[in-house]
Order: sequence, then structure tokens, then C-alpha cells
Amino acid sequence: MFQSTTTEAPQTFSANNLEVAFCTRSNNELKLAHRLYSMMGNQTLVKMGGAATNLALKLHLPIKGLIKKTVYQLFCGGETADEAQKVIQKLAKARVHTVLDYAAEAQEDEAGFDKVRHEILRNISLARKTRAFSYISVKLTGLGHKKLFEKLHSKISLTLEEHAAFNRTEKRLDDVCRAAADAGITLYIDAEESWMQDPMDELAETMMRRYNKGRAVVFNTLQMYRTDRVAYLKACLERFKDEAIVVGIKIVRGAYLEKEQERALKYGYANPVFTRKEDTDKSFNDAIDICLDNIQRLELCAATHNEYSTTYLTKRIRQGDLKAYEHRIHFSQLYGMSDNLTFNLAAAGYNASKYLPYGDVATAVPYLIRRAEENTSIAGQMGRELQLLEQEMHRRKL
Repeated sequence: MFQSTTTEAPQTFSANNLEVAFCTRSNNELKLAHRLYSMMGNQTLVKMGGAATNLALKLHLPIKGLIKKTVYQLFCGGETADEAQKVIQKLAKARVHTVLDYAAEAQEDEAGFDKVRHEILRNISLARKTRAFSYISVKLTGLGHKKLFEKLHSKISLTLEEHAAFNRTEKRLDDVCRAAADAGITLYIDAEESWMQDPMDELAETMMRRYNKGRAVVFNTLQMYRTDRVAYLKACLERFKDEAIVVGIKIVRGAYLEKEQERALKYGYANPVFTRKEDTDKSFNDAIDICLDNIQRLELCAATHNEYSTTYLTKRIRQGDLKAYEHRIHFSQLYGMSDNLTFNLAAAGYNASKYLPYGDVATAVPYLIRRAEENTSIAGQMGRELQLLEQEMHRRKL
């Protein structure tokens, strides 16, 4: 399993070393990234391009080669986990871990759920065999039907047939978590829309109780743009206070902002997400503080593209008693984004990783389009990426 080669305590972090930030990118890759980010800065273009790409795939038009030479090269590990090994090895040379993410959106039937389970188990076996990566991501709507989660969240009774289906969902998740625990792998359970999240939280906590003995095998993901997540975090820690469990917490800002606001307006319930960025920022940083105050009994992954939050956490790690628990604190960013954070964190001695999606084009493209739409809505994100790319291209005299 890949381990950081440094044995020294983490050093002062700076996101400004561009030579480190783009150490894995060739000149041609920088130029490609610049072209793609220039287009992604336009939300209308992203939405139109996404719709056109999905349509072309449904019509079986010959665009697969183009997608693999552009979007896949920048944001994906390939079509298979075996193809992704090249990227995983490249990241490892820069002391960056990989969170392998099978890019399968919500499935619709038992065959699809079983296929996702099989793929994740195969990845755990691959990680155990190669020792090249030690983190895997899973979406629960890949293992069970989203309608079941929605009904359970809304406190609507399931039919006998639905109960059986949900039991199969839990069994699939248990199979994955047990295999991860046996292989020494860490499993991140992704957060999803607020109207199906409660039963997902309950499943994540159930798996923590079963497998988080001595280390955090299972992490639950909290979207801190939700107005209730700080309260949930405190309540979760309270529930586990008398148990010999290492709680796994991954915090993100959130992925479904517009969808959450539109649905709340449509159905007339209180907006579950913050409408001001500064409120989300405060919520995220409050979660950092709560986790660090309880670091003796949890592990934290801060998955963020926000430079302030990243720097804030590194400063806290270097203070006082936290130095003894630095191995319990992780950072993560999406592959192809915020390289100035990831690679400079790794170079300074912190536990840094990239979320690396892979999957066949037809399956992964909807996932990538959603990611693109999410990130074009982050204030200043595309402009910041372009600025850094242009500075590095200037440094290389391209």
C-alpha cells in the first residue's frame, strides 16, 4: 500500500509553488487543460455541451475517441480500474494517494446494483494485490434504489418487497465494508441529496459500528452547505461517545446546491442549504474545529478546493497536541482540479489524495458532466484554475 515517503512532521503549506503543483502534467496536458477550463468557465456552454454529449452517446455517434482524448485525459483514470493504474502510479511518485471512484451514477435494477458491488469488490482486491492505493469511494445509489432511500427518509413504510430490496442493499454495502476492513482499505461513502440522506447516514453509522475498530475503515460524508450538518456532526459524536469506535468523517461543501434550492421551492419546505457562501464556509470550518477537538476518537478527511480552509487546517495540525494525530487527518481534491493544493500538501508532508474517477464512456460521462456543472457554479473556481495554468505555461515559456 502506498505510504508517504517522508517521516518528518508536516511543514508550512503554501499553494503557490507551481512547479510542484503541475509536476505530473506535460506541456501538452497543460495546454489541453487550459482549453477545457476556458470552455468550462461558461455555465451555459457546459450545460449545452453536456446535453449534446449525452444525446450523441444515446445515438451511438462516434465521439468516444474524442472524449477519451480530451475530458478523460484531464479528469479520469480511464475506462477500467486497470487503465487507472498508470495515473495511480504517477500520483504515488508525487506522494499523492488515490481515492478510486467507479463513476457509475444511480442504478435502476438489481443487476445494476450487483454489478457495482462486484466492481468495488474487484477494486478492493486490486488494491490488496498491488498495494498501490488504499482509498475507495462508493455511492449508495449505486448499491440500492434511490426510491427506497427517499421513502425511508420521508418515514414512509416500505412494502414487504421493498424491505427485501433494502436488506439486499445493506448486504451489498456490508460485503464491501467487510472486504475493505480485511484488506486494510478505507471506504468513503458519498453524500447524496438531502431528501434521501437520513437512511444513508444510518447505514454509514451501522457500518462504522461493525468495522471501525482501531481505525476508520468507513467514512460518512457530510455536505456542509446543509444547514443541519454541524448539528448532525455533534449528535453523531455524542452517539458514539461511549463506544470503542473510530468515527470516520469526510467533509465537503456540497454538490447539489441549485437542485436543493429548486426542490425546496417547488414543494414548499424550508431550504435545507445555505444561500450565502460565507455561511457554508463557516459551517465547513466549524466542522474542522469540532473534528479536531475530538481527533482522539475520529479520523477526518477534508475534501475541499477552498484554499483558506485547506491552509487553516494545516496550521491547526502544526499546533500543540494535534501533531501526534496528524496521521488521522486527510486532504482530498478531484483529479484534474486544484493541483496547487494537492501536490503542495503532499510535498509539505500532509496526507493528500486525488479523487480519481474511471468508467466506460457511456457510464462515466453523465458523472463528469455533473461534476463540471457543480464546479462551474463555484465562485471563482474556473478563473482560479485558468490563472494558475497560465502562470505555469508562462513559467515553462509555452
